[in-house]
Amino acid sequence: MDQFSTLTEQEFTTFAMTHPAGNFLETPEMKHLLERRGWHCEYVGVKREGQLIAACILSKKKVKIGHAFDIDGGILMDYTDKKCVEAFFTGLKKYVKKNDGLYLTFTPNKQICLRDFNGGEVEKVNQETFEYFTSIGFEHQGFDVHNFDGAPRWLFVKDMAGLTEEDLWKSYGKDAKYDIKKTWEYGVTTRELRYEELPLFKKLTEETSARRNFEDKDLAYYQAVYEEFGERAKFMVAELNFATYLENLHEKLRKLQETLNEVNEALIANPKSRKKNNQKREFEDEVRTVRKRIDEAKEMKTSDEPEILAGALFIVHPQEVVYLFSGTYEKYKQYYAPYLIQHKMLTYTVENNIPKYNFYGVDGVFDGSDGVLKFKQSFGGHVEELMGNFQWKAKPMKYALYHALKTIKEKV
Repeated sequence: MDQFSTLTEQEFTTFAMTHPAGNFLETPEMKHLLERRGWHCEYVGVKREGQLIAACILSKKKVKIGHAFDIDGGILMDYTDKKCVEAFFTGLKKYVKKNDGLYLTFTPNKQICLRDFNGGEVEKVNQETFEYFTSIGFEHQGFDVHNFDGAPRWLFVKDMAGLTEEDLWKSYGKDAKYDIKKTWEYGVTTRELRYEELPLFKKLTEETSARRNFEDKDLAYYQAVYEEFGERAKFMVAELNFATYLENLHEKLRKLQETLNEVNEALIANPKSRKKNNQKREFEDEVRTVRKRIDEAKEMKTSDEPEILAGALFIVHPQEVVYLFSGTYEKYKQYYAPYLIQHKMLTYTVENNIPKYNFYGVDGVFDGSDGVLKFKQSFGGHVEELMGNFQWKAKPMKYALYHALKTIKEKV
């Protein structure tokens, strides 16, 4: 008989880290992070003859007249195993009611529609599972194109299983290839930040959030992520040493000028040479470009130490590498640093045989207006449309009162 029960951390960890649907939201590190942010969390699941066959993190937080429960990142289970699914949700409802639950929000990590590179619909999927949730009293919160309460409903992902580094490079779009090559030409490098350097990351995301009008996390959050996830949290930055960059530019200008002088001498002897005149125009264009870069670099150089251009936070899981947060200094955008950071972590994913690279949320708008989507698409991949959020009211009458009080408070 299938039995719903609470689990030990060891039971959950062993199961979650090898489950095909495993993800960073369903990890002990995320449980600890949630608890540091004010949630109380339990591991719950279903056992069959003592063997764990389903598991998730169940979080709860006090609200005015009860507790709000939440499951994010899905339930790690086989949804085609109807006995298991029924045992889980029957036990879950009893658990929530017993523990003063007012309502439960549930975000399955399951697609509702297969999509292609451009977001075009390929096939509807998991309809039976969707209908099961609604049949047991879970109300779907709608197919909004945008995210719900911070949880993305639309993802852009790249399948990495079996790829070599050569395959990876070939899979990029021409824009990504061009921009990555430019970072190599400029001398941009990447590295991981140490814990004591996290204020540098916070400064970067703070400047970006102000410019792009999104809510940034506080420094304590980034510090907690670093402390909980350890080596699996990658705070990556791209840097450029402008002193070295200027030296290289001056050397490049010197060589260009030498070559241009040689072309001019040849033209004195043969002024009508079509080939040499074409070369002269090309080299003069290059000289102007390099001089412009020298002037720009002089303005950027504030010290002889490398300057941070951009940064991003990644979480490494056995099933995927997830790109979570990022920031770029506007004044350094012409150095294409975010492209090098992504290439670095995509290469890391190949090197470590991780089957999926998750660029994470996009807006679900595919008319060409989403610049973030265009950036992610340049590396190749496809769109995933998730089911979204469901809500179950454990105490409908009390919930109606809670909702009314909340609405009044928001209006005030």
